[in-house]
Amino acid sequence: MEALSWKAWLALSLFVIQNGCAGVILHSSQHSTGYSSQVAVLMQELLKLPICAILYMAECGGPIAMARSLYVDATTRSSEWVMMSIPALLYTVQNNCLYLGFLHLEAAVGQVTYQSKIFFTALCSVWMLGKKLGCAQWLALLLLAAGVVCVQAADWFTPPKRTKKLLGRVKGSTADLPVAAGAKITQVPTFGLLAFFTAAMCTSFASVYFEKMLKSSSQPSLWLRNIQLAAYSSVIAFVALELQADPIIERDGFLHGFNYATWLSIAWQALGGILVAVTIKYADNILRGFAQALAIIVASLGSSLFSTWKVTPSFVAGVVLVICAVFLYGDACPTHEECASRMTAARRGWKGEDDLKSSERLMSDISPESDMEPIKTTPKESPQVA
Repeated sequence: MEALSWKAWLALSLFVIQNGCAGVILHSSQHSTGYSSQVAVLMQELLKLPICAILYMAECGGPIAMARSLYVDATTRSSEWVMMSIPALLYTVQNNCLYLGFLHLEAAVGQVTYQSKIFFTALCSVWMLGKKLGCAQWLALLLLAAGVVCVQAADWFTPPKRTKKLLGRVKGSTADLPVAAGAKITQVPTFGLLAFFTAAMCTSFASVYFEKMLKSSSQPSLWLRNIQLAAYSSVIAFVALELQADPIIERDGFLHGFNYATWLSIAWQALGGILVAVTIKYADNILRGFAQALAIIVASLGSSLFSTWKVTPSFVAGVVLVICAVFLYGDACPTHEECASRMTAARRGWKGEDDLKSSERLMSDISPESDMEPIKTTPKESPQVA
């Protein structure tokens, strides 16, 4: 595996810290007051817009330069602006598929199925980005998925009320999956499996697609891409909120239940969304998957300090699997192409070494210090004139 830059290491480290603390902050905000999670998602995207705009303005050198750059980019690369709507739409489909999946499938089966996103992300990286993975790296991804499943297995055996609340949480956002009180739902396991696989494929394709857009030949600004994604996500979140027509929002207001803990959670999640883009920019989505697994471990250990959750054998086994996967992926065997190139270089090196030894042997044979006797020559007698 190629050596990572200091920016990649910094982005991955901050991503682990942010994701590890996000669960505790989100949990405290949900227990303080009741609020609309869909409004929180909209506020999260609206908060990302000015943050990315300020960073982009600093990158351009002022508001006038930023406005000029936005106008030039929108007119000369209008197709890229349209293409950035694809990941925003896919993330929306992912959230809805998770909602349907949890309604029609048990938590344990759903979580295991959703971990297929690790392999879908790797496949999309190979297909869309031309990334080459060796057998050991695929094995590392398998160990990573198994480790995440073991770490999260402890939450599957929590009391029913807490389990239902945990299942309602959409990973990577502040959205809860609402279930109407007293609603009777006929579960269709096949439909639930299909929904989870669809969610895994959507998030994998969207993440790798966004990485491809960030690392394209045009080398666009990271903050410009975040502005585009946040703008599309804000529009989609607002439309979804209006189509739902929540009676609680109509009765109590748009920001009912919001307090300092809620706004802290929204700001923290917005920071996480920006860190995701930074991590993808300087590392890649596969490494982000490893960082997310480490963040789950950090979050679980943090939860044990503030709740009755205790370390279980399955958690320890999951931690061991994740750590083994990290080291195996980082020190993985080379791919087939790398092996072929190394063998070719080795053969050339051996051939060059043999030629050098042959030349040295030949030079030693004809050197003055050799044991060969000098050739004696007798001068020819000149003819005598009679």
